[in-house]
Amino acid sequence: MIRRLLLVRHGVTTWNREGRFQGHLDPPLDPLGEQEAAALAGRLVREVPEALSIVSSPLQRATATARIIADAFAADGRLIAVQLEPGLMEIGQGEWEGRTHGELAQADAERYRTWAATGGWHEPPGAEPATDAANRAADAVSRMLAAADPSLAETLCCVSHGGILRLLAGRLAGLPDEQSWALQVDNASLSELRHTAGGWQIEAWNETSHLAGELTAEDRRAEGSPPAL
Repeated sequence: MIRRLLLVRHGVTTWNREGRFQGHLDPPLDPLGEQEAAALAGRLVREVPEALSIVSSPLQRATATARIIADAFAADGRLIAVQLEPGLMEIGQGEWEGRTHGELAQADAERYRTWAATGGWHEPPGAEPATDAANRAADAVSRMLAAADPSLAETLCCVSHGGILRLLAGRLAGLPDEQSWALQVDNASLSELRHTAGGWQIEAWNETSHLAGELTAEDRRAEGSPPAL
């Protein structure tokens, strides 16, 4: 039985650093994002001695991160295939995909102010409802857990996106969606849930010690660049 879930957000992209909404659009990792993914991969190889399964959102910023992790395990003599799961795709951001915070604050000022006042909980125009995204992610993980071969792995590593990971963790831990939305999820961060008699419990959240010297999302906000989904 899978008793440990590792939740990994993809490394940074140029769009992240520009504060540009990504959603279902598909920008790649930038060179710093590749370095972040490699640092995280090294940590996982050191800290996860048991067998591991890796599943990823099909968007390339996530799959590249997942494959960097798999390559690090292969170099350690542990061959792991990366499975793709559409249910782990980021929340669709509708009309705002590809646009920056700064642009929207000017061109769509009223709706942007409403969105910002709710910490991003209020959906952009035409966006996928957060509750629908939470449902598909939770359903996907439930299917993966049910199909997992306990003789092959006890740990499942899900490589995905900031919005989806916070909602997924909240669903597993029994938190209301709006409450879990407030959880911070930095690029290339590592979070951990463990299964106990009482269900899934959050053991660690948004761990970034492997990124020593890198800017976190909080740092970028302090510099005036809000993180984008």
